[in-house]
Amino acid sequence: MRDMEYIESVQSSHALVHQDADNEHAMIGDTLVQLAEQIATALDCSQCCVYEYIAESSVLSAQALWSRVPTPHDIDWVGEMHRLSDTPGFARVINDREVLVSYPGSEAGDTATGFDGAAFWGEKAAIWAPVVYGDVVLGMLELTEKERERSFTKADERLVGQMAGLAAVALHNARISRAAEERNRQLSALIGASRAMTSTLDLDELLEVVCRQAALALDTGSSYIYEYDAEADAMAWLAEHQRDPSHAFEEPLGTVYPLEDLPQDLAVVRTRRPVEVRLDDPGLDDVMRRQLLEWGEQSSLMVPLVAGGAVVGALEVSEAVYPRHFTEQEIALCVALGEQAAVAMHNAQLYRRLQEQKETIERQATMDGLTGLFNHRFFWERLRDEVARADRYEQPLSLLMLDLDDFKRVNDRFGHPVGDELLRTVGRALQAQVRQGADCAARYGGEEFAVILPSTRSERSGGLDGAVATAERIRRAVAGLRAPVVDAAWPGITVSIGVATLPVHAADAEELVTRADRALYAAKRLRKDRVEVYAPD
Repeated sequence: MRDMEYIESVQSSHALVHQDADNEHAMIGDTLVQLAEQIATALDCSQCCVYEYIAESSVLSAQALWSRVPTPHDIDWVGEMHRLSDTPGFARVINDREVLVSYPGSEAGDTATGFDGAAFWGEKAAIWAPVVYGDVVLGMLELTEKERERSFTKADERLVGQMAGLAAVALHNARISRAAEERNRQLSALIGASRAMTSTLDLDELLEVVCRQAALALDTGSSYIYEYDAEADAMAWLAEHQRDPSHAFEEPLGTVYPLEDLPQDLAVVRTRRPVEVRLDDPGLDDVMRRQLLEWGEQSSLMVPLVAGGAVVGALEVSEAVYPRHFTEQEIALCVALGEQAAVAMHNAQLYRRLQEQKETIERQATMDGLTGLFNHRFFWERLRDEVARADRYEQPLSLLMLDLDDFKRVNDRFGHPVGDELLRTVGRALQAQVRQGADCAARYGGEEFAVILPSTRSERSGGLDGAVATAERIRRAVAGLRAPVVDAAWPGITVSIGVATLPVHAADAEELVTRADRALYAAKRLRKDRVEVYAPD
């Protein structure tokens, strides 16, 4: 049930009016409820209700009700949509433009609301009249008597018909006012979406604005934006707006749906045209009908988002209250909003691809293509940064220089492809033995590697214990690697490692590398497959 205002007058009479919160609707609501009170007074009835007829959906909406003693049923009735197919008595009034009188037990009373109306509502008599302006049915007038037995005369029927003319003028003026308001709302939505495109680079924020503006402009309960992935032929849910926060789904934003499971989306993508679906459409696809019921929607309008000659997504607005028929003007507005969303999504996709290309270039500039470790250039940049940080915070900094033993023999005997695979395997072993996000493993050149160990902890000054322990883990890991080739003559592979620490052994980056390199060659001289710490000659 929508927003409603409850009014009590000094005569202890009551009025209920369906209205939104803005002043324009409040003024229209006041006019309708005053008219309902005047009509009830003129015919000396205890209650009068004014309905608006929505022809494209064949529904009546109770817009205003005046009653001396309103019941909870009356309160629930105002603002609700009532299909003519569910209320045959109302359908006779609207379709045949007939004034209809009902008493308890009469056929009209039983069929007006689809149940024994008089008993349910406590009515002793009721009369309904069509509200016609020019040659267009705008609604229906309903007068009921609940307090006493009552028989409506022909004069009463003529008077109700005349009063319905007054209601027609009021509803006509309300529609003119509403149309002007809708145009203003739609223009505001386009302006709001345009401003969002120029005020933010955040795609999520922009799509949320477009969703909100679409729902407000078309006065719908929900709106959604999806991104189309042509390669996967699927839709990803990117944004939504709900007038009623309780109308939510279990799936989170970002959920991806195969296009073949979504008949409406499939039609939009394939035809590149707006597609409207409604529950009251007898030819509606069974799958689509089940989905509308599952999602709690009566109707849905979806438009394609096209940019750069390709479908990049879809914008959907849906109505949960009644099976709404969207006008050509509303569809055009939705398309216009969709065009703005499409440009934003297209630009975001371009930006995303540029960022990916930039990250790839940056990665290629800093990474060794064979091993996946950092390259020689990045190693020196990182080492100088770590030396400066160690000096600033008076922290130890250790460096490991590694060289695969007898690697040339592997290339000469088994070929360079096997040698390359061995280097890749060693690179993975190094990554597994160092602290991720703290240490830096790099390929220094050829079969030489280096590992920067910031803030290596130990009880002994300079952090040698931690550096040596890491070096020993690496040495054992390399010695235990599986052969990259099935050959009985495979000699195995080992690594020699030199260790140096700042500030114990060196004062700057260049000296640290030199000292660790000297320790490496000392390990080579001492039978290889070992770890040596720099020691002055």
